[in-house]
Amino acid sequence: MKEIFTTGTSVSKLTPASDLDLIVILDKNSEGIKSVFTTIGNHFSDVFFFDVDFLNQLSKKREVLGNTFDGMFVAWLSTSEIAYDTEHLLRNLKEKIAASHFTQKVSDVEKTDVWVKTNYNFIANSRYYNAGDKLYRRALELRLLYSVSELITAYFSFRGMPWRGEKAAVRYFEEHDKKFLETFRKYSASGSLEKKMKYYRALFAKVFFGTYRRWEKGFIVPISNVGNRFDPGLRRFWSELIGGA
Repeated sequence: MKEIFTTGTSVSKLTPASDLDLIVILDKNSEGIKSVFTTIGNHFSDVFFFDVDFLNQLSKKREVLGNTFDGMFVAWLSTSEIAYDTEHLLRNLKEKIAASHFTQKVSDVEKTDVWVKTNYNFIANSRYYNAGDKLYRRALELRLLYSVSELITAYFSFRGMPWRGEKAAVRYFEEHDKKFLETFRKYSASGSLEKKMKYYRALFAKVFFGTYRRWEKGFIVPISNVGNRFDPGLRRFWSELIGGA
């Protein structure tokens, strides 16, 4: 074990509700360990493992995908408290990140995947709501549990912002988009499916940004069997297929 640092509330303010976020750097991660969940001093603890090769590779980059471990490591180290750094590898990388303004981005592929899922769920949820069937309505209540959560993560993806957890999301909304947060709170306080759908629709309308929009009438969204991803080139195949039918 060569380096250790803490991040999150482990650095800023440790309360009874806080977890401990520890990042351990090994000489070589020959065991292939990614993380350990445990308790340390009565605190739930996330312990993540990297190695020196990872640090060396990361130090050569200027841009990382924010929702990968590269991006998360950069965010963690940027706000860290270094506890053990025998060869100053962490300190040097932290200084380099601060000096170079390491760019974190959300890939177009990820944004497109989220765009497909968000629109698909909205159409499915609307069908369930309008079905006039008790089973569909009950199933919709389950679907909304994850559909609303996915809308919130989609909000950040469409704007090119990596996901950094629920507390960071609340802080962002409080500072930059109070209307979205207020709509979410109204959804959370809703006691009927009718009101939940009302505010779910409102959240859906607010989530899109830039070129990522809701599907309009006549949409054609083909999905490739390579990576299960949207492939606009397959629209031609579909048009030829139905044209010859």
